[in-house]
Order: sequence, then C-alpha cells, then structure tokens
Amino acid sequence: MHLPLAELPPHLQWRLRSWQADAEENLGHPQEAAHLYAEAAHHAQGLHRAVMLQEQAALLLQLGQAEAAVQALDQARPLYTGRDPEEALNQATWHYLYAQAQLHLGRPEEALRSIREADRLEREHGDPSYGVALVWGQVMTHLGQQEEALRHFERALSLAGEADRSYAQHELGVALLDLDRPLEARERLEAVLADPDYPYRPEVLADVAECDYRLGRLQEAQMAAEQALAQGAVIPASMVLGNVAFDYYHLDEALDHYERVVREAAAGSRDWITGHQMAADVMAQQGFRDPAAAYAHAQQALEYTPESDDWYSTLSDHLKKAEALMGERSGRMLN
Repeated sequence: MHLPLAELPPHLQWRLRSWQADAEENLGHPQEAAHLYAEAAHHAQGLHRAVMLQEQAALLLQLGQAEAAVQALDQARPLYTGRDPEEALNQATWHYLYAQAQLHLGRPEEALRSIREADRLEREHGDPSYGVALVWGQVMTHLGQQEEALRHFERALSLAGEADRSYAQHELGVALLDLDRPLEARERLEAVLADPDYPYRPEVLADVAECDYRLGRLQEAQMAAEQALAQGAVIPASMVLGNVAFDYYHLDEALDHYERVVREAAAGSRDWITGHQMAADVMAQQGFRDPAAAYAHAQQALEYTPESDDWYSTLSDHLKKAEALMGERSGRMLN
C-alpha cells in the first residue's frame, strides 16, 4: 500500500520508513532496508533518530560496509543527552555496534574499549546479552588472547537463544582450535553441523577438517576439506588440503592449494601470510625450479613475519638461495 509521506504527520513519517525498513530486512533485502532506515533517521528527532541510525549501521555492518557504519554511528552519538532514562540500553547498543565496526577496520584495541562500555551499560541498566559476549570474544581472539576469548564465547553460549546457539558454538569451536584442543573443538563443531539452517556450514566443515588434520586423521581431513571447498569455503579448505598434500609429500598438489589461498585471501591476513610461507617452503623442497616465484613468496611472507618467529630465518634462507639462483641464471643468459 502506497502512503505519500507528505500526507502524514511528522511523528508518523519516520515510523512509516522504519516499518518499511523492518519489512525489507525480514524479506532479506538489507541494502534496501539500510536506505529506508537512513530516511527514517532523516525524519526522526532525538533518541528515535539515534536508534534509526544504529539500525542503519547494523545493516551496513552486515553488508561489510564498516566505514559507512562508523559514519552513521558518529551521527547518532551526539543525540544522547543523558537526560532520558531510556538512553542507557540504546547507548549500550551503540557501543556494541561501534566495537564491531572497529574490529572490521582492524582496530581491536578501540573495539575492546567500546565492548567493555557496552557490557557495563547492560549490567547497570539491564541484563548481559549474548551479542555483547560474542563480540567481546571476537575482540579477544583478534588480540591473540585465546583463553580470555574462550571464556566470553562460553558466556555467549549460556546467554544465547535457540536461533543464536549455533553461532556461539561455532565461535567456541574455533577458539578451542586456536588453543590446539582439536578434540573438544570437533565436538562443538559437530553440534553446529547438526543445525541444517546454519548459514556457515561450509566454513564449519573446513574447521572440522582442520580438527581431523591436527588429530592425524589425514583421510578424514581431506574428505571434509574437499566437501568444504566444493561448498565455497575456499580459503580454509585449501589450507587443509595443502597441509594434507604436503604431509603426503605431494608437493605439486600442495603448491596448487597454497597458491589458491594466496590468491583468495586478503593481503596481510593470517591465511595469506601462511599461504606465502608454505608456498615458499614447498618451492624450496622442489629445488627452486622457479626461483623468481619462490623469491616472491618468501619476500611477501617476510614483510609480515616478525624476527622472533621461527619462520623468519627459514624464509630468509629461501630468499637468499632463490636470489642466488636468479643471479646465476641471469649470468648464463648474458654469456
């Protein structure tokens, strides 16, 4: 039903756009919903405007538009006056969303400050929430504090409703894997696979494959990783397949998988660095058949590998050997 906005009183104009946005979101149209929430915010005032901007920011985060989400949240923040008793929990939501945005932008320290404030506001004015506990765990994972992350994920699971349990179980499984507890991790991940509606099943399959690999079950790991790869979890599945092929000394096959990781992963990400490290190592074991490619992989990985890491000296050796071979071949060509 079409309702001309101009014919409605001001207090219903923003509400109409809000209801339309909610309908679009439930229909699975996040981009359209984000635009409608922005329009609702334009027509709203005070706390209502802040809430509409935050709804827009939540959808922008879902769409992977973290910078745009921060802009919406920056517009919402000055609207909190401290005079309205209803502000506190909405402010907690603001900090929860801001923490997610900062995490997406690679600023975990800033995210930690914000998620702590979200938790404080919730405890002071309401009840702890599943979402805040989950994001806090994600922040601690990014900061490399896996034990602390595990504690928050366990709390998230205890607070989760039926619709959120699989998300919490998946995060918990990955945290246990990061702590090199693959048997416990596998139990959590199997519980997630039992949920047919969980949208990240390919990623869970890849994580199960990683568990099996660490438990020395190479055939099971390969089967699960192949399923995960076929279903779209390209990066984690390729990493497991590369590791399995490497352990079987199928070096050409391993190299193909690691190079796929490098192509698909974001530059500078953990998977991207590992892909370059392993590709350089495989090429070294193959006798530097392509020294220029080996040099490139080693060089890329070294940029992101600290000197304290065992990989640093290995990669430095690969780099020198590849460089020497390139020089020899160049000299022969000139003669």
